[in-house]
Amino acid sequence: MSHTASRTQQVIFLLLFMVFLFWGTANSNNQGVTRMRKIEGSVWYRERMLPPPDAKVIVTLEDVARMDVSSELIAVTSFDLQGGPPWAFALEYDPAKIHEKGRYALRARIEANGRLIFTSTEHIPAFGRTPDQPVKIMVSQVSGTNSEGRSSPQKPNASLTNTYWKLTELNGEPALLGAGQRELHMILNTEGNRVKGFSGCNRFTGTYKVEEDHMQFLQMASTNMACMDGMEQEQRFLSALEGTTGFKISGDSLSLHGTDGQLLLRFEAVYLK
Repeated sequence: MSHTASRTQQVIFLLLFMVFLFWGTANSNNQGVTRMRKIEGSVWYRERMLPPPDAKVIVTLEDVARMDVSSELIAVTSFDLQGGPPWAFALEYDPAKIHEKGRYALRARIEANGRLIFTSTEHIPAFGRTPDQPVKIMVSQVSGTNSEGRSSPQKPNASLTNTYWKLTELNGEPALLGAGQRELHMILNTEGNRVKGFSGCNRFTGTYKVEEDHMQFLQMASTNMACMDGMEQEQRFLSALEGTTGFKISGDSLSLHGTDGQLLLRFEAVYLK
């Protein structure tokens, strides 16, 4: 074989190698782009009102399988609102983050200038629908906001202490009634900084510490009854109380937050007659 022929073969081999290398790189990049999947749906509310001009909707995909900890955020999308409901959304997520043992839900909220004015209150499964079943997430107006999405300034804040606080929201989901159809609640007494209440099956007691907007529950204890209903929610409720580091009162609403600022519990003041 001549030197020229050998040189030609080397050039051809090098060109083929570069073509295959380029094809492999491009294919790998394409896989990185197409591996993302999408959930499409819409957000709406029943109120006959337009959202304020600075409002935006936020939709999240979360793993809510673990009851004793805050849900794990998988994906989030947000956009400014224009016109009235419904508002379509497309939420992209990485399927590699979806596991067989997970329990995945969609949540939506509407904020105006960083202020929560609407939020979803029902469990919306993220998967398991047929393609012809679009996801529709209804959000409800948050108590204490008016038709323009602004806080009602005329209503004074409820007192943190000596108030019957009824649990309405637990880890982003509506609170259910406990055993005997009793509502979960707590009362913070000023005498001895004691807290007491009903957690779903058992009565609980303990102490609390408040410094400005910081709060901590200490020395928590409860009775030792077993119930057919309410035990799972009770565990989540007590765990959330123990994880509380901050609080905020707005009108008749009390919210408790964790170290990362995430909402753990929401209560409503009930004025007993």
